[in-house]
Amino acid sequence: MPQPDQTPAGGGRTGLTVVAVIAAVCLVAALVATGLWVSERNAAASVRADRASAAELDTSYRDFATTVMTKLMTIRQETLSEDVDEIVGLIEGDFSEQFAPRRDSYEEVVKTTNVVADGVVTAAAVEHSYPDRAEVIMAIDQTIGNPKSDEDQDRQYRVRVTVNRHDDGQMKVSGVNFIP
Repeated sequence: MPQPDQTPAGGGRTGLTVVAVIAAVCLVAALVATGLWVSERNAAASVRADRASAAELDTSYRDFATTVMTKLMTIRQETLSEDVDEIVGLIEGDFSEQFAPRRDSYEEVVKTTNVVADGVVTAAAVEHSYPDRAEVIMAIDQTIGNPKSDEDQDRQYRVRVTVNRHDDGQMKVSGVNFIP
């Protein structure tokens, strides 16, 4: 007669098999969870990198527009021709088509009147940004000196500047629109 505390042969193996299956399921679940966590972490890092890249691009657009508008609003008699050459090299499109043909008459008027001006961009922000272009809103103060006038004239402008970015990374201004 079998004794009550004796287990049938093979019963220990069934328990061992159950433990092994549970351990395998836990291992698979841990691997899947780790994979998902790493994937989400990488996706978040990619989003952060894209945002940083977009912010850097916006800064580049803003800085380039500031440089061009400062050059455009600053007039120096002694470097006028070189300054205009530089401006022409920084513009394209509609703005270039409007500015370039009037270059000679612009230089002549400036030389004849002996006008000088200092332009300062006091505020600038990217309004719309895309990988290949941006619209930059700017506030510009300009002080104009004229030998025929006893006092300098102060002017304030608000402008929307269109900056294009080419495949090689080079930027050019294609539009300047004064905002009333």
